[in-house]
Amino acid sequence: MEINNTGSTYGAAFRQKPIFFMSGKETVAFFEGKLKKNMTLQEDSCTLGSNDTYRRQHTTYEVSDKKKGSTFLDLDFLIKDETSSLKGNLSDKKDVDFYNFSIPFNRTIQNYFGVQIYMDMPEGCDYDLTLYDEYGNQVGKAEWDGEGRKTLTIPNWDTNTNKYCIKIENKNGEEVSPHDYYKISFKVTENKEQEKTDAIREAFGNLHGAYSRKDENWREYLDKYNEVLMDTEKNYTKEMEKFHQKQFESLPEEKKYKGGRTVDELLQDMAEGKTLDDAEMEYVKIFANLKDFEKAQQKAELKHDFSEDFVKDLESKGISRDELEGMQIKIESNGNVTVSGIEDKEVREQVQKLVEEKYSDRMYQYYTGIADSVGNLSSNTYQYATDVQEVRRYLKGVTGEDISLENLYLTPDGKIGGLPEKAANLINKTKDNAKIERIKDALINIIGHNRTSGDLGIPDFTSEFQFSNGAFSVADSGFTVDMAALDRRLTPQPHDNMYSDMYAYSFRKVL
Repeated sequence: MEINNTGSTYGAAFRQKPIFFMSGKETVAFFEGKLKKNMTLQEDSCTLGSNDTYRRQHTTYEVSDKKKGSTFLDLDFLIKDETSSLKGNLSDKKDVDFYNFSIPFNRTIQNYFGVQIYMDMPEGCDYDLTLYDEYGNQVGKAEWDGEGRKTLTIPNWDTNTNKYCIKIENKNGEEVSPHDYYKISFKVTENKEQEKTDAIREAFGNLHGAYSRKDENWREYLDKYNEVLMDTEKNYTKEMEKFHQKQFESLPEEKKYKGGRTVDELLQDMAEGKTLDDAEMEYVKIFANLKDFEKAQQKAELKHDFSEDFVKDLESKGISRDELEGMQIKIESNGNVTVSGIEDKEVREQVQKLVEEKYSDRMYQYYTGIADSVGNLSSNTYQYATDVQEVRRYLKGVTGEDISLENLYLTPDGKIGGLPEKAANLINKTKDNAKIERIKDALINIIGHNRTSGDLGIPDFTSEFQFSNGAFSVADSGFTVDMAALDRRLTPQPHDNMYSDMYAYSFRKVL
């Protein structure tokens, strides 16, 4: 279903406003009478991955209605409907929130438009909103707009990039209340610098036209398009470096890093738990890749803050740090916890109980953020693997047994088949529940990918940790299946068509 079509012809319409198409969730909400203006999306932290994890692609955003019940939408909806917004909050002064979204219109054809992001903050609060592209580059930071809010414009450096991540954090580290809500909204604007991408649109249009009319020389148009893409990649890098340098130059003099250490060296210090001064921290926030920055921060937290919290909890039960030396903890995809490396059975049981009752989800988040076997997966395969963890733990909790995911299927009416009766009734019949909605999404994703992956099997992993010299570290256990082969199967390569030899940017995607 088409929305926001403001003209009588296609060309006139997309020059006035992008043409959007409703997602499946939006279509259902529309026909149920739940889709309307001025909707407030609330993030529901009901899953294993909290929204302080930058790769959490499928957050559940709930819109509640007392009369008609809840509907669940993706963040992209806010770009389609500029009257609606996301309501969020920082739970404490150190909390960080991440939100992923994609621009929901074809940028190759429709780059006449730009997208602006707005953040309204609670009175007396000052939050940073930082934008990252799908390659993990920092490409924007919201600034005060003179109207009591912060705003930024997503850069139009090319037409290829459409995935982004925003990071919200407390700017000055002052105390915040969990009842202090911020509001995120979007606005589609005219792209005032559209001429920078005119060459891409023109080259793509020529290629598409030649290929469509079966021009025997269509590969010549492909070569020309590839040349434009390579030039665009160079310009993207140039624009990004210029933007970073401008950010650096705008810092107060005392926050301009004047040392000789590289970004990688400073990140290594972070990972080891060394405290960076203000200038060093500003430097890495501007120039470091999001993936590298978050990994270093996760390593430091696991080694220090988390390890201290964990040990203190056990010390309160009369267990000393020395008794924990050399232990290993494994958390399987179904949530089962195994503790080894401790001779005293009672101590092992106390550790296992503590992990199960308090720390299992948090340790899982550290593992997925630090283990290279998980962190280096493409977005599709990463989502598949983490959905498996989400579903297995949920089904084990509901039924008390391990459910074979290979045997699940979708029924003609869109329900999940192959589940035990108790789980089937809960998942297929429950309405207006954010947790169930998230599990349904994960199950549909798993069923679809399982059809594609076939004999390769389900991507399963165990979160493993070791405790040495008084601190935890991740022990990367890898996967039970060939993930390289699985990734190739989930990301089929075009063959003998206009896309098969199209130039791909050398940037590595992290979202």
